[in-house]
Amino acid sequence: MNIWAGSAIIFFFVLLLTLLFGKIGLPLLKSRGMGQRVREEGPQTHFIKSGTPTMGGLFFLLPVALTALAGPFLFGEAFRPFVALTLVMLLFGIVGFLDDYIKVKIKKQGLSVGQKTMLLGLASILFVVYYLWFAPVEPFLLLPFSLRVVPVTGWFKVIYGVLVVVYLFYVSNSVNITDGLDGLLSTLTIIFCLFVALYLAAAGVSPETNGHVWYSVALAAGSMGFLFYNRFPAKVMMGDTGSQALGAGIAGICLIAGVPWILLITGFIFIFEGLSVVIQVFYFRRTGGKRIFRMAPIHHHFELGGWPEQKIVRMFSLVAVLLGLLGWLFIWPF
Repeated sequence: MNIWAGSAIIFFFVLLLTLLFGKIGLPLLKSRGMGQRVREEGPQTHFIKSGTPTMGGLFFLLPVALTALAGPFLFGEAFRPFVALTLVMLLFGIVGFLDDYIKVKIKKQGLSVGQKTMLLGLASILFVVYYLWFAPVEPFLLLPFSLRVVPVTGWFKVIYGVLVVVYLFYVSNSVNITDGLDGLLSTLTIIFCLFVALYLAAAGVSPETNGHVWYSVALAAGSMGFLFYNRFPAKVMMGDTGSQALGAGIAGICLIAGVPWILLITGFIFIFEGLSVVIQVFYFRRTGGKRIFRMAPIHHHFELGGWPEQKIVRMFSLVAVLLGLLGWLFIWPF
């Protein structure tokens, strides 16, 4: 099927199903008392959000999963990367779901750092083994500016595999951290994934390009449908169920399409959200309690500086669009 026709079908299918699942799922989450617990160390203005239903990531995860099940019958072999990426996304989503459920029903802390690290690490390793040794298309890197394809072969696969585990783990957690304001992660994901879909369609260097583009479009559509419920003031939070899964999906599409470096440009906000926490913790420990940011991750720094949530989301979105335009300089040789 034509890449653009397929994109349109997938976009509206996932968007409409997400809206429908939100309509059905929101009352169910409320009736089962699945309200989030706000972190005491977070901004005090967030305490009003305590009790807001969480686990809303299911609203878009289920439509993406249904698309992965139905897609091969309509799109054929071109849909294989979509299915593979959905599986890794669901693995990370399951870990996030366990964390959310424990936070709501058992203990406020959720999974311990060790437990979550072990589970996410295992999910990352499973993806890497498939991606490097069992995927139908050999892994490759697309060099910026030139569109030159560099195959990942031989012993380099082992070295690259270790780097990919770290990459997937870091990106998934950085995207998870970004989900701290109403509508922020949803909006940034829409912008990032639509730009990535355009990049990959324009480059067209892989035999599985269509599948890559369709997956990016599906993530954008799911995030757009979820934004209807998550925009300020949010009726539901995606929780780790959604944010951990989105992080894996974003990292996975960049890896399997051969452009992991694009996150340093178009996805720089995601990267810096996680980096701001690392910088804050390191500086705090080295200086005996001093801070660089008012609060980390970085969106809370602006929030404590007096910016309302809507302004932060608008400004971050504007920066994301500019970064997306900048990404064209690296993905397409003018």
